[in-house]
Formats: sequence, structure tokens, C-alpha cells
Amino acid sequence: MTEPTTDPTTEPTPEQIAERARRADRGTRGAMAAVLGLEMVVVLLIPRTIAFTTGLGPVRSGICFGVAGLLLVGAAVTRRAWGIAYGSVMQVVFIATGFLIATMFLLGIVFAAIWLRLLMLRHDIVGSPGGLRLFAG
Repeated sequence: MTEPTTDPTTEPTPEQIAERARRADRGTRGAMAAVLGLEMVVVLLIPRTIAFTTGLGPVRSGICFGVAGLLLVGAAVTRRAWGIAYGSVMQVVFIATGFLIATMFLLGIVFAAIWLRLLMLRHDIVGSPGGLRLFAG
């Protein structure tokens, strides 16, 4: 039995390059959905933190659950063409939860940095647009 030989000097076909880019796009979008899901869990932990300090009012609870719902929607729509833009806007909303409890500013910056790194990785691997269009997918 002879094994098929592949020449390591041959370049991948355009179809192979397109398939790799498609898989990389799906992978980075999945990672972005995971980041939004983790942000949702963190936002849902805010009411427990606030309950120990200033008390939990209906307005703060509503804001937390509303932001968590928006993050859940963001995690679900990252595969859509506009999903990355939605997720990018949600990073600003997540940072704004720092007005409820100051620690969220720090966590928001950390999650936004992870989001930005995933966008840059997607740009490098998939060849997505750069500049401000990087945030829109």
C-alpha cells in the first residue's frame, strides 16, 4: 500500500483558503459569544454585591436584568452580520454598569480589552475590515 504524498511546497487552493477563513470566522464569533455570555453572568452577580452595600432597589435590579438580557441577545446574534457591531456597543453598556458599582468599571475595561483583542485576532486571521469598521464586523 502506498501512502499519498503531499508536496509541502504547494500552496493551498483558493477554496482551502476560503474554508480556513470561514472556520476562523466561526471560531472567533464563538469566542465573542462566550465573552458576552460571561459578561451576562457577571452582571447577574451585581445585585448580590449591591445587596450587601447600599441595598437593592427596583431600579437597580431592573437595570441589571435588562443589561443581562441585552448581553444574552448579543451572545445569540454574534453569528449574524450585525452581531459584532451589537457586541461592540454592549461593551460600552457593560462599562456603564460601573455607575451601579464602581468595580464594574475595572471589569468592563478588562472585558472590553478581551473583546478588542478578539476583534484584532479576527482581523488578522479572517481579513475582516480594519479601522473603525473593525468594530462592526
